[in-house]
Amino acid sequence: MTLNLVQHRSGSSTWDREPSAEWDTERWLVAMMASAFLIVGFRRGGVGGLLLSMGGSSLAWWAATGADQRLVRRAQLKQVWPRGRAAQDCVHEASEESFPASDAPSWTPTTGNR
Repeated sequence: MTLNLVQHRSGSSTWDREPSAEWDTERWLVAMMASAFLIVGFRRGGVGGLLLSMGGSSLAWWAATGADQRLVRRAQLKQVWPRGRAAQDCVHEASEESFPASDAPSWTPTTGNR
């Protein structure tokens, strides 16, 4: 076979690829929320409208960033955000663990007052 009749390609051609219909659902939902906040904020006016507009613009920024940058920001927020459980007192924890042993045994067969 002669070499001048063979097409040399480095990888798959752009025209040979199947169209992908992958949607970034988070991005679209946040963009819709941002537009709703902005519209309501602009129509309302005042301090409440200003707060809604600021929230809508921050959501619009979140929707405009790429998925990798959103993952980085989300990881930074998880590191800073406080955890659900606070440190417990060691004395309280020890008393809870020794609860059955701290009760006095019942030596009398009856309970209650007569």
